[in-house]
Amino acid sequence: MIAAAPLDRPTQLLPRGGRRAAECLPFVPRLGSLLLLTLALPLRAGAARPWQVFYEGGTWAPGATGWIGDDTHSKRTDEGLLVSDPSIEKGSGRMYSLNWHADPARGAALEARVRAVSCSQPWGSGLMVADGVHEESLTIYADKLQLVNAKETIPFDAAKRFHTYRLVIKGEDLTLFADGKELYDGAGKFVTPAQLTPPRNQCGFGCGASAAMGEAVWEWVRFQSDLPEREAPTMSEIPGLEVEFGETVEILPNATYRSLFMFGDSRLAVGDRHSADHGKTWQPGPALGTNFLELPDGAVLGLGFKTKRLADGVFEVPLLRSRDGGKTFKSSTARLNIPEGTGGTGDDGKRYEGPAVDHALVRCRDGSLLAAMYGSFKTDTVLCPTFPPEWKLYKYRTFVVRSTDGGATWDYWATVAYDPDVGLESFCEADLLQVPNGDLRCFMRTGGSGGKYTPLYLGTSHDAGKTWDKPHPIADRGVWPNACRMQSGVLVVTYGRPDNYLAFSLDDGKTWTGHTCFYRGPTTSYNSVEEVEPGKLLVVYDRQALAADGNMARGVVGVPVSVERR
Repeated sequence: MIAAAPLDRPTQLLPRGGRRAAECLPFVPRLGSLLLLTLALPLRAGAARPWQVFYEGGTWAPGATGWIGDDTHSKRTDEGLLVSDPSIEKGSGRMYSLNWHADPARGAALEARVRAVSCSQPWGSGLMVADGVHEESLTIYADKLQLVNAKETIPFDAAKRFHTYRLVIKGEDLTLFADGKELYDGAGKFVTPAQLTPPRNQCGFGCGASAAMGEAVWEWVRFQSDLPEREAPTMSEIPGLEVEFGETVEILPNATYRSLFMFGDSRLAVGDRHSADHGKTWQPGPALGTNFLELPDGAVLGLGFKTKRLADGVFEVPLLRSRDGGKTFKSSTARLNIPEGTGGTGDDGKRYEGPAVDHALVRCRDGSLLAAMYGSFKTDTVLCPTFPPEWKLYKYRTFVVRSTDGGATWDYWATVAYDPDVGLESFCEADLLQVPNGDLRCFMRTGGSGGKYTPLYLGTSHDAGKTWDKPHPIADRGVWPNACRMQSGVLVVTYGRPDNYLAFSLDDGKTWTGHTCFYRGPTTSYNSVEEVEPGKLLVVYDRQALAADGNMARGVVGVPVSVERR
C-alpha cells in the first residue's frame, strides 16, 4: 500500500522554466467509454502504445492497489467513483496506485475524467505520476489546478462539470492538458526525485495526504506506458517443461488462510467449499485443508494448529475424523508426547502453550503417520531479530511426530532442522512430501517476518523421517510452502512473500528450476497446490484486491496451471 509519509511531504525543487498555455478552454462533451475517447492530442509519450484502463465502471487494472486510510470513504455513484477524505488525522488518505513500468526515455501519460468537489491543500485530491526517477502531483481544487512540485498554479473551474485531464511525462519534461487543450508546457520542470526506496514507478489518483482534505468523482482513469496490456506470469524457458497459466477464478470471497485438500477420488475442498468437477464449480461442505489426510480405508483425519499443555512434555491438539468420505466429522483430541517441547510466543506477541502442528500430514510405507510441527524446545533460546526482544520470541525448530495408532497418539520422532544461524527465524511452517522410493522431502520457511525474507529450505529423509540430511536452500524466499508430485513425475512447490511463486523439479527434488512469479500484490503467500487432472494443477492462494467501490477486499482464488513434460 502507498505509505502516508511520502505523499504527505513531497520533495520540491526550484522550477526550471515552463510556460502556461491559454486558460480559456472550449467545451468538450462527455464521451462515455474510454473506447470512444479519441481526442487528438500530441502524445509525446509515444502514440503507438495503447491506452489501458486504470479504473472504469468498477473495473480496475490488474495489480492496482490502494492506500485506504482511516476516516475516508469511496463508493460508486451514477457519475463515477466518489473518493473522499474529510479528515486531517494522521493516517487518513485514500490514494489508488499502479506500478506502470514507465520508461523515462519513452515517456508515459496519465489521463482522467473527473469532477472536483473540494480540496483543502496540495495532494488533497488529484493525480500522481512517477517514472522511477522523477515524480509530480496534479492537485485538483474546485477553482484551480496545481502542479505541486513544479510550483505552478492555474486558475480553473474544476467543480461545475467533468473535465478530462492528461499529464504527459518524458525525461525532464511535463505537459498538462485539460479537455484537449494544452494548459501548461513544463519543459525541464519534471525534476523532483521520485519518492521511496527504490524510487517509485507508479501512477495514481485520489486523496494523497493525511494533512489535506479532498473529494472528487472519477468517471474513469487510463494510462499509457510500457506496462504489458495483460500482466500474465512471466515465463522463462524451463528445460523439459511446457507451463501455461489459465484464468484466475474466485473460490471464497472475503476470506483468507484457506488451503486446498484433494480426496483420493479427485474431489476438492478449499475451506468450506467443495468441488466435484476439478475446481470449476464449488458448493458448501465441511471445512478441510492441507492439514487433513485420507487413509487407505477412506477415513479422513485432520489435526488442529494450536496445542494445549497437559503436563511437562505432554500436549493435546484438536483431532477431526470422518468415516464417511469427508461428509461428516467427529471431533476429539490427540495426545502429543514431546519431552523437550515447550510453549513460547507467537508472531502476534501472545503466549502459546506448546509447539504448533502445521500443515503437513503423510502416511509412510510402513503405515505409520508423520505430522510436521514447529516451535521451541527447552534449549532453544535464540531471539528472532524481527520481533521485539521483550516478547522472547525464539527462533523455531522444525520436527516430526509419529503415530502408529491411526492418529490418536503422536510421539516425537526426529528434528528435521534447527540452526539459529540460518535465516531470520531458523526453520518453521514445514510441508512434507513422499516420493515413490519412500524418501521424504521437507520444505521449510526460514524468514518472512518484519518485511524481510530469507530462503526456502529443503531437507530429505531416507528412513521414514527418523533421520534427516542437512537442509539446503532451493529458493530465495518462501513462507508456508506446499508441494505435490504430478503423475508425470514432476514435483511442484508453491511459496512466496513477497508475491507468490511456483518452482519445479524433474528429479524428485534433487534440483529445482522454473521459479515463476504467478501473482504480485497483497497476499499472505500461504498457497497450496494439487494436480486436479492429469497435467493440470490448481494453485490456491488469497489476495487483496480493489473492489468496484474502491475498497479493499480479500478473497481466496485458484489459478489452473498446465504442466507437460517435453
